[in-house]
Amino acid sequence: MKANSSTFPVAENVQSIWGLPLQPAGCAHCGSTFLVEARQMGMRCPNCAQGELASQPAQLRPEPPEKIVPFEKKNDDLENILRSFVKGVWLRPPNFNVDVLLQRAVPVFWPMWLVDSSTKGQWQADMGFDYQVKSSQASYAGDRWQTREVLEDRIRWEPRLGQVKRHYDNSTAPALSEHRVLQQRLGSYATRHARDYDRNLLQHGALRVPDLQTGQSWPLVKPQIEQRVAEDCRQAAGAQHIRDFSSSLQHQDLNWSQLLLPMYFTYYQDEHNDVHPIYINGQTGTAGGLRLASQREGWKWAGITAAVAAGILLIALLCFILGRTLSQAVVAGTLLAILALFVGAGAIVPAVWPWQWNRKQQEQKVREYD
Repeated sequence: MKANSSTFPVAENVQSIWGLPLQPAGCAHCGSTFLVEARQMGMRCPNCAQGELASQPAQLRPEPPEKIVPFEKKNDDLENILRSFVKGVWLRPPNFNVDVLLQRAVPVFWPMWLVDSSTKGQWQADMGFDYQVKSSQASYAGDRWQTREVLEDRIRWEPRLGQVKRHYDNSTAPALSEHRVLQQRLGSYATRHARDYDRNLLQHGALRVPDLQTGQSWPLVKPQIEQRVAEDCRQAAGAQHIRDFSSSLQHQDLNWSQLLLPMYFTYYQDEHNDVHPIYINGQTGTAGGLRLASQREGWKWAGITAAVAAGILLIALLCFILGRTLSQAVVAGTLLAILALFVGAGAIVPAVWPWQWNRKQQEQKVREYD
């Protein structure tokens, strides 16, 4: 891995980056920056789908990424992934269909930082050791007292302190401010499948530029390293538990590298023309994003169902009129009236279901940003 400065130079008016015909472009709506080919200028932003990509300067690390997780899900796999994603939504907006989503799908690499650190310092904590206590338990049964042995699991806590001097490789740090949200939508990646940088793996896709530089990400990765230190101390003490860990650590020789993760981006528009992005993990096929139903479609089918119920009721009334001369018509009219009642009540379902479904989807979105 190569060491990087915490502030990167600004790249502008360039036609080639990392040996590829890429140039920086940004979205005025969400502020995201990408590296794209010239032909991709003006495309919908593959982060929010609200704005269009336009040429702009970007703060960019001169070195190419050290590691890349390649796409394992190809374009041919996307159809089945998207079909599974949309099929659970009844009364979908017309725009929310597999063909439209496939047509708009764009491969994207998004970044994450990896950092190596030489860590040393002092620590102290309470170490917990499992042990068992044997006791007797008496009970009265069958006109006599019975005694049985009982083993109870307990933890013995002992204070420990010491020094640590270790090197930690590949602690992960976010390179994007919305890293956590993306991770929730896309799921985890098997980063052990990452390959060394190969520019051929980057062709024909958009590359997201980090908006968190290494200096900004360090406070986010530091607790992760200290957690690794605590776990190493627990193992060294032979303990099964640890609590109240505190330390005075120095982190030196920080070496940063960039890892690119694959995803597909697509989007659809609802009945109000609001845009909703969909993100697909390019390694596992996990898809995330809002899956909204159409209230307009719900009202349409509610109206159709109500109209059918009214038609059945009209026939029932005709049967009652005919019943004056034909007694069997009264029976048929009664049955049709009952059927009209059930069909009419069923009209409530498509009217209410989209609202209930969309409310649950919006609650999920709120949880993602909590």
